[in-house]
Amino acid sequence: MVDIINPLNIFIAWHSSFENGRDLANSIFSYYNHNINNPLSRGIGIPVYFRTGQAPLNIDLTNAEYNAVILLVDDNMVIDKQWEKYIEEILMQVEKSNAKSIILPIAISDNAFKLPNKLPTKNFIRLYDVDSNEEDFLLSRTTHELCRLLYNIDRVNHESTDEQKSPPPLKLFISHAKEDGVGVAKKLSDYVQSQSPVKTFFDANDIAIGYDFPEEIEGNIQTSVLLVIHTDKYSTREWCRREILLAKKNNRPIIVVNLYEEGEERIFPYLGNLKTIRFNKDLEEKIMYEKIILITLKETLRYKYHQMFVIYLTKKFYINQVEIISQPPELLSLIKLNSSVNKLTIYPDPPLSEEEIDIITGVADDMQFYTPTYIPLLKEKGEYEIHELSFLDGLNVGISISESQNIKELGFEHIHLQDALVEFTRYLLASGASISYGGDVKYDTEFNFANILFDLVTNYQQEHKRPSDQITNYVSYPIYTQISTNLLAKLSDVARFINVDPPEDLVGNHDKIYKGETIEDLYVWSRSLTLMRQRMNDDINARIIIGGKLTGYKGTMPGVVEEAYLAFLHKKPVYLVGSMGGASKVIIDAISGEKPEELTEDYQFRNGKYKDLYTKYNELAEQNRLELINYEKLISFFNDVGIEGLNNGLSIEENKKLFKSTNTTEMISLVLKGLMAINHQN
Repeated sequence: MVDIINPLNIFIAWHSSFENGRDLANSIFSYYNHNINNPLSRGIGIPVYFRTGQAPLNIDLTNAEYNAVILLVDDNMVIDKQWEKYIEEILMQVEKSNAKSIILPIAISDNAFKLPNKLPTKNFIRLYDVDSNEEDFLLSRTTHELCRLLYNIDRVNHESTDEQKSPPPLKLFISHAKEDGVGVAKKLSDYVQSQSPVKTFFDANDIAIGYDFPEEIEGNIQTSVLLVIHTDKYSTREWCRREILLAKKNNRPIIVVNLYEEGEERIFPYLGNLKTIRFNKDLEEKIMYEKIILITLKETLRYKYHQMFVIYLTKKFYINQVEIISQPPELLSLIKLNSSVNKLTIYPDPPLSEEEIDIITGVADDMQFYTPTYIPLLKEKGEYEIHELSFLDGLNVGISISESQNIKELGFEHIHLQDALVEFTRYLLASGASISYGGDVKYDTEFNFANILFDLVTNYQQEHKRPSDQITNYVSYPIYTQISTNLLAKLSDVARFINVDPPEDLVGNHDKIYKGETIEDLYVWSRSLTLMRQRMNDDINARIIIGGKLTGYKGTMPGVVEEAYLAFLHKKPVYLVGSMGGASKVIIDAISGEKPEELTEDYQFRNGKYKDLYTKYNELAEQNRLELINYEKLISFFNDVGIEGLNNGLSIEENKKLFKSTNTTEMISLVLKGLMAINHQN
């Protein structure tokens, strides 16, 4: 499999002492990548990496065609000599990038300009000057700059109101009905031309607000972003309907602003399948216009990024005959696609649900529709019959994704692990697999994985299957004693719960054992967790591992390490993602022949009461003829397994790419390819 290099990578850098840095970075991640708490939202899918801490990881600008470094400059960064040097190194790389990389410095305070380096003050985005809606302001300005970068036009001078020398690349075509939409259309047009910085991106001198001549309309729409002012009269007007059809025919970005007063007798059916925003009349007009502009910019960026990403992937994997559409396929798409010699169509992530795919393929059964994540699999089309919703049917995949203590040092945060969990779950379900988890399905209080699972499994559930048929949650003693009947009832339509009882020789007070305050209680925890993992290992066909704690756990050893050990012991296919560190990276090192310090007694004995548990456990294990905890033997076992022992349908070269990949699309593509091979063999 060829290395996947994105058209665009985004890096967010902030000082570890900046109090709001992490929250701001997470918001930027959710905007440009995916909103992990809304898994059915489309998102843009641009990789976003973090740089913070005492010694932030270097930024490599060679892994993408274009790069943007968003620098959150607060007072702490200004006075930190180490950050001064770090920024200088970034500047040197940017200067060598032939205008394909940019720094976007964000002035958190008015001291930001005192940074002792060559950052041009004209390029600062002054967040400290904004009284309200700071996040929308920041995202609007950065999205504007990213659009300019991908459309290859010069940076904006934020200190100047002079017109840009090079012409704006796109027109903003405002489609409206004259009877009840012209007022908002004109005000919005005037606002963009006179007050908004996007006038240097969208054509400020020729923002179309509707023409009377078909040639003029068609000529403008072909190079425009269509902004629809959707009022009560809109669908009744012939030219409004034509403008929608022309934009869809030409695969243009379309945003619908809902401005209903009473409603419509009949909505124009081809206004569906589009990004919409409600015009909130309770907001100040300026704020509402800025929200519309922000969504318009985001949709323009998503459109451009999707085109670039698909073109790049199809070239990489030698797929020559392909149609690219910027919206999910609909019946209207088939009119154009049916006349094409290309029967393979790529549409934006995420994958469509089964009922939508059935409608599309029912009309055009000779066509194939895929998202970019499936492209690396398509060259196997002659060998395997691939269908998005069934090619992993029958596989039960165990997923182990949890915190890594060293994740920040690697350019990630907890949100990246959560995103990986959501995206792997999405694609496994969309491809027909069932999924098994161990532990608390809710994951944590800020990230309600139970709700996310429900959304995903109901969207991608197969016909005649309930959501709980595709998700199994294995719960160890004493954890299941603390789960209320009420909560189990709430989650009964999300997952099937299997409570794994403790060993028969262990009894005691559930609440006391759950607290784990004594070595005896921790011994019960350890035996019970091992039983749960053994039960799950018996039921699954393969296991995916990302991250994983190495300290601060309960059990005989780090949980993810034990899950890997059991999988290898029983020859189960294992997929290891190493870029986010943690137990997965340590296991990779071990099967690569190394002797990781983290898998030694000395290292593990630093872990709270673990040394006492280790001694107690091995003492009782000898008496009960159980396997002893032996890290030297464990390392030797992993060394003997080797990369070949992953047994996962991937070549050694492909597994090594999976070990190092920081690109979620590449991770998922590799795992799907391996699982496809396994299922084909079975």
